[in-house]
Amino acid sequence: MTRRLRAIDLVDIGALARLHAECFPDDRWDAKALAELLAMAGASGYLVEEPGTALPLGLILDLTMAGDAEILTLAVAPEARRQGLAQWMLTDSFERVRAAGARSIRLEVAADNAAARRLYERCGFRPVGRRRGYYRRGSATIDALLLRRALAE
Repeated sequence: MTRRLRAIDLVDIGALARLHAECFPDDRWDAKALAELLAMAGASGYLVEEPGTALPLGLILDLTMAGDAEILTLAVAPEARRQGLAQWMLTDSFERVRAAGARSIRLEVAADNAAARRLYERCGFRPVGRRRGYYRRGSATIDALLLRRALAE
């Protein structure tokens, strides 16, 4: 079956909330939060779908404002990880936000998420800061690493 990357439609929001909860059980965003993010000026969202699957395989939300862009969330279903979907979504985001005028893109990643950190490093992101205790894992807190990548002209 052929996977495709397409813009999020409002009818996708419920399924995307389930995917986000599956990927981030301690930091899940519900359908209302996702819809509010997508309604923001400069926001865009894309998903990876495969015919015959109940939930989308991936999700990326980004925001472009005043020459800068931010990845708000990036999620890949556990059964679809390590297949290049996250890099595909990131590369597409880089192209879209650059076309919208962004000169750089930033994101936050949990300090304990080694797989995501390796991906972002391979994609050209570099550390620019840290937010102590930003994420919660039960009673524990995890730092958020702030990463930035320049976008070529």
